[in-house]
Amino acid sequence: MAAPKPVVINANVPVSANPHSWLVLLGHPAEATGPRCMTGTLRPTYRERVNTAASFAAAKLLIGIGEEAAPWRPGAYRHEVVLPREADDRYADPQLLFADIDAAHVATGKALLGYVTLTWTPERLHHQWRVAHALAAELVDTFDVPVMLVQHCPGLVASSAVPHCHLLLGCRTLTGIGWGGYVAALNGDRLWPLVRERFDALLASL
Repeated sequence: MAAPKPVVINANVPVSANPHSWLVLLGHPAEATGPRCMTGTLRPTYRERVNTAASFAAAKLLIGIGEEAAPWRPGAYRHEVVLPREADDRYADPQLLFADIDAAHVATGKALLGYVTLTWTPERLHHQWRVAHALAAELVDTFDVPVMLVQHCPGLVASSAVPHCHLLLGCRTLTGIGWGGYVAALNGDRLWPLVRERFDALLASL
């Protein structure tokens, strides 16, 4: 059975320190049943807020305040950068990767990152990681963009929130000669159905 169509789930959320207020998010509300998929596009400005890829990535990695200029010490349960085949290995460092995405941004560019959250209760945390990692690898191989995968396990800090994985997708191709053009499929409303289809297929294969 196909998942119901997504809706904007943060339309009434005021812009704040919460990174989910920095972009439009499509998906299903927290009370929806079954595995949930949420997507968005981080744009250079949103409701007069100036965004950067680095600040969004730091928020998802749970980097401590004031550590932006120092080596990042992620507080997230698990993370990894998945790179296109020809990309320079140095981009495996998330601090370097997202700083370079910001540095390479052009004035006419409409997007900094694609964003995905996959939420469901797995039998084991490593099962969830494997599904999300497989999806990240598919997107990397299909579109030649880098993807950072982050797993949050709220129960470890006594929260009742469900474990989930975030994917932060580069919006431009990354090859051996550097950054290339924008990938239309990863921008805006087109991202949700693409991700949902692959997410459902991976869950069905478990």
